[in-house]
Amino acid sequence: MKGNTIKEFMNDVYTTGGPEKEFLYKGKEYMLQCEYNFEAGFTEIIVFECFGDNNIILRCQGKTIRECAEQFEQSKIFDGKTIYEAEQDIEVLFG
Repeated sequence: MKGNTIKEFMNDVYTTGGPEKEFLYKGKEYMLQCEYNFEAGFTEIIVFECFGDNNIILRCQGKTIRECAEQFEQSKIFDGKTIYEAEQDIEVLFG
């Protein structure tokens, strides 16, 4: 991973759901952001494409940021790989 270490990236996700992370994966730009819905009582992490139709590729919901971060960690959204398996192909641009 360039621009962050994988540890820095995941520490940010676990502690605050961000800050928003803008990153490249195999030349395509993505955004990871966290949203809190206090009225509904849940948190969600959203990963979407920053090109074309801004397609959402992952939406994790949980009662806590930890629940969302764990779902993100386990998701295989990087060509069938987890973030840990794909981290060598990721460059963090912001966050």
